[in-house]
Amino acid sequence: MKFSIRHYSGIFDMGTIIPLVAALIVFLLYVFFDLNITDVMPTIVLMRFLAVCGIVEVLFIVLRIAEFIYGARIFVEEDHLDVKMLLRRRRLYYAEIEDAKYGHYEVSRNNRGRKERSDSLLYKMFADDEKKEVRAELTFFLASGKKFRLNDNATNYVWKQKKWITDPDLDPDEDVKLYQAYKCYLHACRQFLTRQ
Repeated sequence: MKFSIRHYSGIFDMGTIIPLVAALIVFLLYVFFDLNITDVMPTIVLMRFLAVCGIVEVLFIVLRIAEFIYGARIFVEEDHLDVKMLLRRRRLYYAEIEDAKYGHYEVSRNNRGRKERSDSLLYKMFADDEKKEVRAELTFFLASGKKFRLNDNATNYVWKQKKWITDPDLDPDEDVKLYQAYKCYLHACRQFLTRQ
């Protein structure tokens, strides 16, 4: 079975931060050593380094947007899982997976600056300062001692969790694609172990 999730990895975020920091450090060294535009060779080196940092920055921004669009694909087969991400593929055999844990975590985003810049009086009065988002996480513990993590949006989880009190048969995670992949993995893994 195939599941498409909105996996988010922080590697492309680090790729957008590191070139900015490197460019700032080189520029500060340029100023610290009291170099100016009349020094031709150091100025050429600085401009080329800043151009390379700018190209790397744009490249990582494009990769971050592509990761957001592509997400990840999980293929549950009868003896293994295939996980395909933007720049990475991973095949996990059921024999090498010791345990799998499904859970949730919160991500908060600060909206205070956005509220101050807004022209809408209603938005300024009623919008929350922090927006919290619940994401689902699936962690595979491998026999080698490593962990392999996947995450996904859990958009209706909070709403369905509140509704769960009135409808106890409702599973708050039923709409989350990562949870569906986890359940499919558990079923396939049980069948694989009974065949062994």
